[in-house]
Amino acid sequence: MTTTAEDNTEAFLNSIGYDANAETGYVCTQVQSAVKSNNITALKACILMSEQISSFSLNNEDENGVTGLIEACIAGNTEMVEMLLEAGCPAQPEAGFRHSPLRGATVCGQAHLIPILLKAGADPNALSEGNRTPLMGACFLRSGVDESKSYECVKELLKDPRTDPMITNSFGESALDLAKVRGYTKSIELIEKALVGWVTNDGF
Repeated sequence: MTTTAEDNTEAFLNSIGYDANAETGYVCTQVQSAVKSNNITALKACILMSEQISSFSLNNEDENGVTGLIEACIAGNTEMVEMLLEAGCPAQPEAGFRHSPLRGATVCGQAHLIPILLKAGADPNALSEGNRTPLMGACFLRSGVDESKSYECVKELLKDPRTDPMITNSFGESALDLAKVRGYTKSIELIEKALVGWVTNDGF
């Protein structure tokens, strides 16, 4: 018996427990699984199924509010990010989101993804949970991410004249405050320069 691409796709979905009758939401995290395992074939299968089955969404969040695209941004996987964007995943999530792809990239020091996401429509000032911006993410990297990545991300974000360094989070902290907490000297210098340009309306 000949095995078709559709058969392989169905076998993959069965292996990860996809239920076409299940409610959307926390159930369908197959895209995240494909990204985390760096499995391009599995991700292609997910994209194919999203085209064939209306209940299969590429944009479902896991219990932490993370989508497959955000997961790909966290991992810094350019190929997967571009695949998901091309498949229709929004660079800027709809209102009510907990986390954004751009912040996922910046908090993990993935500076190379910033221009890709901005070009695809990401808002550099989008507020994630706790009123945290992508710039704040770049100034308070995840544990284990090299400090040099902060400077690279801050530099890329500030190339966009829309990036507002004056926004504060739910705790009253700005990106500059967070950079000072972490001691990111080069990032502090960039943001201080940006603040002068922002206040005087000269740009950066």
